[in-house]
Amino acid sequence: MDLTQFTVATWIGASLALVPALGIIAVGISYLAWPTAVSQGFGFTTAITPEVTPWQHIKGPRDIASGLAVLAMLVFFGPAAAAVILLVEVLIPIGDALMIIRNHGRLSAALGIHVSTAALMIVAAVLLFL
Repeated sequence: MDLTQFTVATWIGASLALVPALGIIAVGISYLAWPTAVSQGFGFTTAITPEVTPWQHIKGPRDIASGLAVLAMLVFFGPAAAAVILLVEVLIPIGDALMIIRNHGRLSAALGIHVSTAALMIVAAVLLFL
């Protein structure tokens, strides 16, 4: 990667992109290690039951792969590619927030965790395009 292509906006965008990328990798690892405990912070208000265990196991690898995709795009293909993948992946936290709201979960989690993550991803993508 040619670092001369990075402007101040790009450096800020890359820094902002690292927050959700590294954060979601950590969340994914946590889902693999402690699925029930981590699931309780997702935003749903219903009890975590054995019926949702398969979902917990699916979420960990999904989150790890999502974060690694952003990092790979940034390192190997540059800022514009990372911006594109961020804009595609913004559907994940938006979908998560909508699922929480639809199922009468905690609005504070839907907005404070998932929608704010989506907003950060959009800002990072815009800065990476500059």
